[in-house]
Amino acid sequence: MSKENATEIIGLLQPKLSGDLVRGTPISPSLQILITLRFLACGTFHRETGDLCGVGESTVCKIAAKVCSAICELKKDFIKFPNAAEQATYKVDFYEYGNFPGVIGCIDGCHIPIKCPSTADAEEFRNRKNWFSINVQGVCTPTMQFSNIVARWKGSTHDSRIFHNSSLYDSGYAQTNFLFTPYLHPVRPEQQRYNQAHMLTRGLIERMFGVWKNRFQCLRNTLRFEPRRCCIVIVATAVLHNFLKQCGCPDPDIEDDDDQHVPIAELANDRNGLAYRDAFALQHIS
Repeated sequence: MSKENATEIIGLLQPKLSGDLVRGTPISPSLQILITLRFLACGTFHRETGDLCGVGESTVCKIAAKVCSAICELKKDFIKFPNAAEQATYKVDFYEYGNFPGVIGCIDGCHIPIKCPSTADAEEFRNRKNWFSINVQGVCTPTMQFSNIVARWKGSTHDSRIFHNSSLYDSGYAQTNFLFTPYLHPVRPEQQRYNQAHMLTRGLIERMFGVWKNRFQCLRNTLRFEPRRCCIVIVATAVLHNFLKQCGCPDPDIEDDDDQHVPIAELANDRNGLAYRDAFALQHIS
């Protein structure tokens, strides 16, 4: 981000923070914010950040947790599901991008690595790839901003359960009249074209996750807070991601992600949803 971006973030957060004392010397809110931004951007150990900024390791940990909590208070201002007018615009933008009609958002999950929790339920955080994580559900706009984020589930939790318990839920990750999944075995021409359009459009959220993780390297390294604080850090970075996108900050280059999700297909779908998808593909993508 630019210095101007950082200055604006400081202006938004300063009223929410007070000066902490370290050996009798106050740490200004602006320095606390800059320390936290460095940690989020670099993902380095707290000791390294503390040495650079002249504060102790435990102080950096405390500051990062406090500032991230303050950033999360801005969530309602920067992460919003589209209203009716915005939905109409999103449908046009998504269609121009991937030729898939009627889309107001792309949904997917990704795993953010955390250290092994020191609690009795630690193994529940171990994901399908055998490392500890928070399973994050995100919905993106055509401009690769978060319109919704859920970051509170253990790594072993199935994506469909996260969706089932989110505010977006209707009848789960199964195919419905509002959430479209790809065909597992496309046969007819319209099904193949449907899958091609679906894959292209869905690629936007994979790109958003890549930009988000590269902008905030702490998400690629292992978060070393207890799980509840890890979730706060994750949401804080999503808020900052949207803020920077809205400021026109250039996206970082995207690295290959070793946590590519396979989209959930018809194995979990209900019959009504499958019939609706067939009719949709035949009418709109034939």
